[in-house]
Amino acid sequence: MSTATIAAQPARGRGRPGGRTAVQEQKRRQTRAAILEATGEVFAATPYVYATIDDIIRAAGVSRATFYMHFESKLALALAIYDGITVDWMELFDRLPPVATDDHRELTAWLKALAALYVDHGYVTALVGQLEVFEPSFRQRLHNDRDALIDRLGVAGVGGFVGAAGKGEAALLQRARARLLLRRIDQVCSDLSLPKVLSTAEADTYVRLTVEEMGQFMGGLP
Repeated sequence: MSTATIAAQPARGRGRPGGRTAVQEQKRRQTRAAILEATGEVFAATPYVYATIDDIIRAAGVSRATFYMHFESKLALALAIYDGITVDWMELFDRLPPVATDDHRELTAWLKALAALYVDHGYVTALVGQLEVFEPSFRQRLHNDRDALIDRLGVAGVGGFVGAAGKGEAALLQRARARLLLRRIDQVCSDLSLPKVLSTAEADTYVRLTVEEMGQFMGGLP
């Protein structure tokens, strides 16, 4: 799963739209939830590029017309899944320490917690990677979300992210470093989340090297 997902939470409607009764609104939400749950099952078993709307509506037990009342396309559905997990990432990145400590323990615990989220969200990690390959508009979305995350961390006073604000050459260079670091964190957590990809010794080495890179970027670690 991508670190970019935590950059911005999706808009969430409050109350029910005018003209709908409480029962109708509850039914609408239940149907939407059923479609999302069925989509998770489909995407977990079938790569995004091969999964079809027909696969999803069969799994959800809804008509094509009902599907399109909730989602305009397969991409819109995938984006709803992507948006739906932002709270977990938001909460974790908000706990990123402002300055790295010299003993590495705090950053190590933080990175392992992030990797655990990739495990918990299972197929979404792979889905985001596939969307980046097959959906050009999603690549721009990830780029924008990473920049929003960098700004958020900078405002929070987190280490090297502070220096990524502004238009000067130094700020642009620091933003490039921040983007590359976030990409590295994404890749490492993805590798750690996949069973049998890394040995225990390899996983420990990945964590140690990534923490060292984070520490150098944030300040406080040699």
